[in-house]
This record gives sequence, C-alpha cells and structure tokens, in this order.
Amino acid sequence: MTDSTSTSIMAPSGARRITLGWDANWKTSNPEIAFAGHSQSRTRLSLAEHISNYGRIPTGFTYSLVSDSLRVANLTGRGGAKFPFYKKLAAVYEADRKKGCYIVANGAESEPLSIKDSMLLRTNPHLVIDGLVMIAEVLGAKGAYIYVKDKEAHSAINAALRERRERGFTEAKVTVVDAPATYVAGQETSVIRRIEKGPALPKFSIERVAVAGVKGQPTLLSNVETFAHLGLILRFGADWYRSGRSGFDSGSRLVTVSGSVDRPGLYEVSSGVAIGDILREAKAHSVRAVLVGGYFGGWLNVRDENDLKLIYDDSTLGEKKLSIGAGILGVLSKETCPVVEAASIVDYLAEQSAGQCGPCIHGLPEISTAFARIALSSNVDRGITELKAVIPLVERRGGCQHPDGVIAHVRSTVAAFGEEIKLHKAGKCSVASSNHQSMLLPKNAQGNLAAASGR
Repeated sequence: MTDSTSTSIMAPSGARRITLGWDANWKTSNPEIAFAGHSQSRTRLSLAEHISNYGRIPTGFTYSLVSDSLRVANLTGRGGAKFPFYKKLAAVYEADRKKGCYIVANGAESEPLSIKDSMLLRTNPHLVIDGLVMIAEVLGAKGAYIYVKDKEAHSAINAALRERRERGFTEAKVTVVDAPATYVAGQETSVIRRIEKGPALPKFSIERVAVAGVKGQPTLLSNVETFAHLGLILRFGADWYRSGRSGFDSGSRLVTVSGSVDRPGLYEVSSGVAIGDILREAKAHSVRAVLVGGYFGGWLNVRDENDLKLIYDDSTLGEKKLSIGAGILGVLSKETCPVVEAASIVDYLAEQSAGQCGPCIHGLPEISTAFARIALSSNVDRGITELKAVIPLVERRGGCQHPDGVIAHVRSTVAAFGEEIKLHKAGKCSVASSNHQSMLLPKNAQGNLAAASGR
C-alpha cells in the first residue's frame, strides 16, 4: 500500500481520537468525554482533512508486529461480543495457511438505539478503511468488505474510496455491501450470506467464521468501530492507545445516548468514566433506569445517585451482570414504567426474529405474551408461570443467538425491577402504564402490548 503524501505527525496525547475533527456544536465540561453530534448533521471529512488529522497511512507491517501491538493494546471488538481482537486475528491467520482469507467490517448497526456506526462511516470513513486495508495487507487477504445499512454512510464510503484511488493509493480492493434494516442482519452468518448475495439471515454452522466465512474461506469479521481503532493503534502504537490504563478496557468508546436526555447523540468516552458522568453531559433528567448495551444488554435500576457512579467499562459492568454491548445508554424517566418498556422491547424482538427455527417461531411469541401479561397486570401469576415453562424450551436451542438475547433481556428486567413486578401483581404500577409511550423503541415499531397479552 502506497501513498504519495509524506505527511507525518507526533502521536497525539490522550486516547480519544476517533472523533477528531468532527464538527460538534457544543463542548463538554469533562475532558474524558467528547460530544460527537447527531446523525442528522454530519459532514464527511475529506482525505486531505483525514491526513491532516492523523498523518499518512503507515506501511510495512508484519503479522507478528501487528499481533503483538494488538495484544498489548488490548483492543476488544466494539460490536458487543468484547472478544480480544488479536485472538480473532490469530484464528484467521492460522486457518489461512493455504486458503487465503477475506476481511469484513460490519456496519449493519442492527440495534435501533445505536447511531455510532452510521455516524462514524458518514463522518470519517477513511479511518475505518485505514484499519481495514492495513489488516488486509498484513494477511494478504483476497478482498475486503464494508457491510452497511445507512444509505448516507454507503455514499460516504464510496466517495472516500474514489478519493483514495484518485490520490494514487495502492491497497486492497474494498467492496461496499448493503445491509437490510432488520435486527438479525448484523449477525455474523447473516453478514456472510448477504455478501455472498443471499438473504441476510443467520445460518447454522459448526464452523467459526474465522475458519469458514466468505466463500468458505477464513474471514476476519469485526465491527466498523473496531477497524477505526486499528487505524489508530497501527499509527501511534499500543502504549499510546492504552494511555497508562491497566484495567480490562483500553482506548475510547463510542456511545449512543438517548431517551430522557436533553442532549441525545453520540459521545466518545475514555476508559474509566462513570455512567453518571456521561449522562450529566447528555443532560439526563428524572432518571428511573438505564438500558446498558442495547436490547440484548441489561437494565440498571437507578434508585439514587450512587447507582450512576458505576464505571463504564466491561470489567466493572460485568460485576453487575451488565455489558457495554453495542455502546448504548438508553435512559428511562420516572414517568415511564420500566417493566412495560421492557415488555415492549421483547415484543419488538419477537417480531424481528429470522423465523427459521422453532424457538423463534413459537417460543418468542409465547415469551412476549407471558411478559405482556406481567407488564399490563392482566394476569401476572400466569405470565410468570408461562415464562418459567417456556424459557427452558427456548434457551440455547435456537439456530442463532437471537432467542438467547431476548431471554437475557427478560431476566435482566426481572432481576432489576422485582419490586415493580410485585406492584403489578397487586394490580398497581408505579406510573400509569395505560398511558405508556415508549422511549426506547423505534418510532415505527410502537408495539401493542394489549394485543400481545391476549394472544
């Protein structure tokens, strides 16, 4: 890979660099948190601006150098699985002795509450492409793909690729593939099938994608934000990326904040920041609960300010059985019943299944119906009994992880809001559930729990 530009820069201070140069309309008071703006107001950084911000793309990497750098940097996947990237790279490298491989940057962004991937690709596709083509060069990949749902992001990527060709970059060919707007479209086997011109639906396979992915070849597949971090680590080094931190997490994270906040949008936060610090910058108000990680994430019941002192990293969150997941903080107000909100999400997820196996076709509607009974206080005891009967028949029996994600959401709700469920059992609710308006569902997916409870 070559570039006619000879620009070079010193490694910047601090770990927050993905949103460098983004034109946010207001600044935060916390230096560890950056506001990156809203999805409606993004302008793509040109190649010249990108090079001015980060310097030229380095070349000449060996596999051992890249692997060691990623191991020291402790980069984990930013799509939700939090798997160490150097281990994923090693799996592809070991499987790639004779077959050749492919690289895939997943920007499907199936979580409705997330805008991080689309904003990253709209605003700075060059940083994602940098990481993608650098890894492709190291592995000698046959090809690279960016899988994306957002139409504006699709246009921005293609414009960036044209710029690079016109500038004389010689690098791996990158193909942009459209992702449909469905929840299961981002599942890794769905991504592979779509790239191969099939339906974006999960496929049961005993082989890992790292061994048999695109065209049956070893495939390195990770979230687009992960590749953006790669573009930084391979420029400035693992020590800079860790910035002196010694915990499980390193680097920064893109976080989408929505719900009961006056400043919703995308934030970039350094490791070690508390959830309350992020919500303070987003001007959260009347906070009753926070959905951490997205629909397949978990609930934080906010009883007082101490609950918001929880540090936003996977190590600390794991102690509370929570996870950063897809980088989402969805805030519920005290005027919203969390059990009704959770049941609405479960109903949505039941509709979003691939519909390819019994646990999804039959099990998820039954779980949704049972949970709706609890949420609407229509027959709480019956709902609890049905959940206890159905969940063991569904869990870990699906063709993909979708049913397990739904069950995890149900369990998190029960664990976090047991007192609220007791109120529902007594025919009460902490708020007027009959007037419930969802804060965390897509606007075009406001469910009908009354219909669900009567199924």
